[in-house]
Amino acid sequence: MFLNDLHQFIALLEANQELSRILVETDSLLEIAAITDRVCKSHSGGKALLFEHPRGSRFPVATNLFGSVRRVCLALGIDHLDALTDKMSGLLNHVPNPDMACLDQQITALPAFSRFAPRAITAGNVPNLKAIETFNLTVFPFLQGWPEDGSASGHPRYISLPLVFTAAPGSGSPNCGMYRAQVFGPGELAIRWKEGSGAGRHLDAFRLQGERMPVAIALGGPPAMTLSAMFPLPGELDEMTFAGFLRGQPLDLAPCRTVPLYVPASSEVVIEGYVDPAETVMEGPFGNHTGSYSPAGPAALMRVTSISCRDGAVIPATVVGPPPMEDCWMAKAWERILLAFLRRLAPAVAELHFPLEWIFHQSAIISLDKPTAGMVRETAELLWSTPWFRAARMLVFIDAEADGADLSRVGWRAINLSEFSHDILFDTSGKRMALDATGCRFTRHSVCGDAAVAEQVAQRWREYGLD
Repeated sequence: MFLNDLHQFIALLEANQELSRILVETDSLLEIAAITDRVCKSHSGGKALLFEHPRGSRFPVATNLFGSVRRVCLALGIDHLDALTDKMSGLLNHVPNPDMACLDQQITALPAFSRFAPRAITAGNVPNLKAIETFNLTVFPFLQGWPEDGSASGHPRYISLPLVFTAAPGSGSPNCGMYRAQVFGPGELAIRWKEGSGAGRHLDAFRLQGERMPVAIALGGPPAMTLSAMFPLPGELDEMTFAGFLRGQPLDLAPCRTVPLYVPASSEVVIEGYVDPAETVMEGPFGNHTGSYSPAGPAALMRVTSISCRDGAVIPATVVGPPPMEDCWMAKAWERILLAFLRRLAPAVAELHFPLEWIFHQSAIISLDKPTAGMVRETAELLWSTPWFRAARMLVFIDAEADGADLSRVGWRAINLSEFSHDILFDTSGKRMALDATGCRFTRHSVCGDAAVAEQVAQRWREYGLD
């Protein structure tokens, strides 16, 4: 089943008992976020939440949509996340000599990938999206997540799950990223993107030309597009085509009304406007996954030129904070895709695990097949050279025979199979470290129970009276 929009996704979640409807009035300032935070931290991520009556707004809010392994699988039409590794591995098998420097171009050139390029449709074929004549961002129930969010400017509300579309000057290659957007008033947004990000590179190009940059923000649309926008894809690999690849069907894109960009035709809301490269505002602070606030800093100011909305629009939102949160489970989907990349780039890598508490520090547990002396440092340096682990605070390497998902056993191995004078490895900056917990430098005789006695104990367990 190909999910084309948020309404279909919500209906699928409800049919699978993965949705709770909140029928009472709730406040989009802190209250919805507090409810969502509590649910996210319940067993296996709790359920998705649909707040039907946000105070002062006619638009329902949906949160925690991707907040469990099962819901991520439902979003992509797969039975288990390992299917993503298989799918990506199958594609990469068509790349004879993967090269990180041009991997995006190598993938784009594959017919098995390019056939999922999005399809542009005419504006007349998008009956769902209607322009709001007197547009006003404050009518939407965008959330305040934490008490000090946006306090530098006094604007606490954020669009927390936006699909931000930009393109290079001259109808260049498009980019879709997920950057937080602070509502500054009826017609202004502060958008914070990192230097070197897709949108950041595009803005630099417009700055050189002395022109404003068109920006479009879409909310909702195909769930695969939301995941694709969050993934740190290699180079300038097109997120729209990747979303089509993920779900097995190209996306339909519709032209915007006031800017020369395309967005998913099935979006709930589309916000269009321009960013002047010379104009910035102070965005933040913003409560994040570290359990503290990222400080306020300069951000691009988007001046809105149009807002379109579908009938019965639902506002998707997420809450960022100490794990486990919804974004952790979205990142676990990326973990499975990244594993396929790593196996092609570093064949010694057998498995990859992101502990939920480490995900957003690019830190991971790496399983190596038949590790040998020197393999850990060689693999660590290779991973540090990729954008995915460039800022990794810690990489822990274990033997492939161990279960990297069992954090208790990984911790046990790290303490018992490492001699820190030799097995803690630092990069030249001293800011990144790797731990060799493979035990490959030593010959140890592992304890192992007697098999016959273990079988006897199992057979007599009831007799011992311990059940």
